[in-house]
Amino acid sequence: MCCIAKIVSFKINNYWWALIITGILMIPCGLWLWFQPALGYEVLSLLLGWLLILFGIVQLIVSGNVKQKVRGWGWWLAGGIIDILIGFILVGNLSFSEAVLPFFFAFIFMYKGIANLFSALNMVSTHRYWWLYLVNGLLLLILGLLFFASPFTAAFSIIFLCAAAFIYWGFSLIFFGYSLRPVEQ
Repeated sequence: MCCIAKIVSFKINNYWWALIITGILMIPCGLWLWFQPALGYEVLSLLLGWLLILFGIVQLIVSGNVKQKVRGWGWWLAGGIIDILIGFILVGNLSFSEAVLPFFFAFIFMYKGIANLFSALNMVSTHRYWWLYLVNGLLLLILGLLFFASPFTAAFSIIFLCAAAFIYWGFSLIFFGYSLRPVEQ
């Protein structure tokens, strides 16, 4: 069994509810962003910053609660630290974050896309919904490449793409968290 699959099977099953709560929070944030594009670009840096801080904390909790330090647990720890640092940068300096927001999105989506692709490949034999990570990884990679290709050309397209990504990511986190919940006999 691969390292990430071991982490998922050891401890993320205990935190299935955190995935669902994170997904539930992401959907209304994405919908609000979709329907408020005039405020979106400024608020998006704050919204993304706080969501990254929340997601980073969840990753730190998961990586810190692994009873056996299996190979690969450090990726969860590193991902949590990176998410929290980027989140605080976005929340702390709005003028800076507005200038480099497309690049932050590109790096974040590329990192998450690669992480999801590796997770999907490692969970093929252990989880029924491994393909969800594969689809998420591919979509996030494509989104990251689009942001690198034209970072400043259309702020509204970035807002609408991010809103759609938040909504999709929210539903997929809810779906994946629901599939990890303990089944009562």
